[in-house]
Amino acid sequence: MKTAIKKTTLLFLLLLLVITLSVTGQEAQPEKRLALIGFDNMDENDEHDYLTALITAVIREDISGTEGIILLERSLMNKVLDEQKMQISGLFDDQNAVEAGKLLGSDYLAGGGYIVMDTEVLVDITLIDVETGAVVSFSSRGNSEDIIHLVAEKIVRELTGKRHIFRTAESDRPIIKETLMPPGTLKFFSPMIRARIYIDGEFYGYTTGNATIPVEVELQPGLHTIKTDVGHDFGIVKEPEILFKKWETEFEIKSGKSVVLEDPSRHFNDRLYDLQKIIRDDKTFYLPDSKPFNSEYDFSFTDRKGNPVTGSLTVLLTPTEVGGVTAQAMLIYNTERHVFDLQCRPGEAVELERDIGLIRLGIELSCRYRNRIEADWDLWRNDVYQGLHREEGLTE
Repeated sequence: MKTAIKKTTLLFLLLLLVITLSVTGQEAQPEKRLALIGFDNMDENDEHDYLTALITAVIREDISGTEGIILLERSLMNKVLDEQKMQISGLFDDQNAVEAGKLLGSDYLAGGGYIVMDTEVLVDITLIDVETGAVVSFSSRGNSEDIIHLVAEKIVRELTGKRHIFRTAESDRPIIKETLMPPGTLKFFSPMIRARIYIDGEFYGYTTGNATIPVEVELQPGLHTIKTDVGHDFGIVKEPEILFKKWETEFEIKSGKSVVLEDPSRHFNDRLYDLQKIIRDDKTFYLPDSKPFNSEYDFSFTDRKGNPVTGSLTVLLTPTEVGGVTAQAMLIYNTERHVFDLQCRPGEAVELERDIGLIRLGIELSCRYRNRIEADWDLWRNDVYQGLHREEGLTE
């Protein structure tokens, strides 16, 4: 029995030793010392030099907190190289890069260059193993900060064998300054004749009045505004308050892309007419074969104070045997019910007009012609009318 216990204890101790050695072996893996040299502007356009500091700073920030990598301090590298009359910026051009790496006490050197191509940046990076002199190169291309984080991810994976993700939802930011990017184009369509065009608050020119031919403007990438002005009778109407203003909008231009905009400005009376009219219809009877006619309509709108108005209109027209017509109209306004009866005799014409709340009901019957009866009816808002903009003026 004791022999069995001893064997069990021995096996347990051996297993514990194996686990301990395994864990110890994992912890004993040495950290890699990395000297990040920097990145040179390869397109020789001085306006892009700012990317040197940006690319280096982002990669340094990403790698500095990565387990398994020690990032050498820039100031320390400068001090060591100054003593040897060497410059960091020239290490990758120097055949003695490996010797410089040993001098710095680093295991690896990393650096490279970049070139701006239209709206994108191509970043090339070289990673040198100081001990063996082996060189690994890779690149990343795009127009956002993500390409820099991708470079850092590749460096970390090469050195540690582990995958790290430094890209985030917020890192999709453009890295080329808007002022340095190729312009985009605004294509602006307007039916207005000689309307003044203002872009970013500055007078640009006039519209042509041809709604099918755009005014084209080259603009730098970024946010812009456009406004048109063709006098006090034109613009847009803000609903439901029915306020009158000049049309103006903000838009974004992207490098090398086109934005198409259409001017919604119209004569205020045209828009007021559309807002006024709720229902408009008619019916013509040809005697003696006409039969009764019935029609129903639902309507709804929001008044100028923001309150909903709903209702319905039912119209029943019945020709008489003697050549006239009778009409019955039932109007429901919100919860109110109103009924109106009219009779039109041969040779006559009758009209009805009633204001109920914010609407006006109109009915016209004409029996003047021997073999023909004409009927017209409509509903209009009475809180909106032609010329209202002249009374209330522009909100600007």
